[in-house]
Amino acid sequence: MGVLTDKVVLVTGVARGCGRVLAEAFSAEGAKLVGCDTDAEGGRATAAAVQAGDGEMIFVEADVADDAAVRDLVATAVRTYGGLDCAVNNAGTETTGLIADSTDSVFDELIAVNLKGLLSCLRHEITAMRVRGGGSIVNMSSVTSDITAVPANGLYAATKGGVNALTKAAAVEVAKDNISVNSLAFAAIDIPGDMIWRFLDSQGIMADQLTSMFPIGRMGRPEELVAAVRYLCSDDARYVTGTMLVLDGGYTAQ
Repeated sequence: MGVLTDKVVLVTGVARGCGRVLAEAFSAEGAKLVGCDTDAEGGRATAAAVQAGDGEMIFVEADVADDAAVRDLVATAVRTYGGLDCAVNNAGTETTGLIADSTDSVFDELIAVNLKGLLSCLRHEITAMRVRGGGSIVNMSSVTSDITAVPANGLYAATKGGVNALTKAAAVEVAKDNISVNSLAFAAIDIPGDMIWRFLDSQGIMADQLTSMFPIGRMGRPEELVAAVRYLCSDDARYVTGTMLVLDGGYTAQ
């Protein structure tokens, strides 16, 4: 049995990339998955893959930038499976460009999804977990946040720095409710369709140039991302809250 067997786990942004990897891995351990995405076709494909492997998953088309949609998403998880044990707030959007060339509309979209969307998720997940008697929340962040700076990624970094701040504040507020809240700041994970590849393409960076930046000499592997999130969702991490786990192959240490 896995550490998430029979746990009700909500994952946002499951249509591709990290969200799909996490959904498939957790379902293989026996978790009961609820996933959402604005990409209905991709989200249904993830759910179909989970179900084809005898896993349990329902998919809900929802935009985390819509608070009512998030409320209904969490309500669906509770109605379907009886509660909510873990939530992985993975949905996000990214844009590239220099700060001097930026526009308000681009920043507004980043804020709406990456920060206001996270706030909505936290609000409704915490409410459900209080009824459940506890739970674990993992907010997906990035080494491109308040940790380090990458040219042409400043607006995205600002929102991810906000993710880390919200994580700490929420963790303190709900600690006595037996709810842990942590963030995972990761660097490049070698997953087809993940945002890292779109960023590299936009900047004309080749994969070998990227890997040379990491002391470990390679990108992260999908199973390493899964292991980190699994730990933060598990009972083994009950005394871990309000922290940021960095998964970056030594990138920020050099």
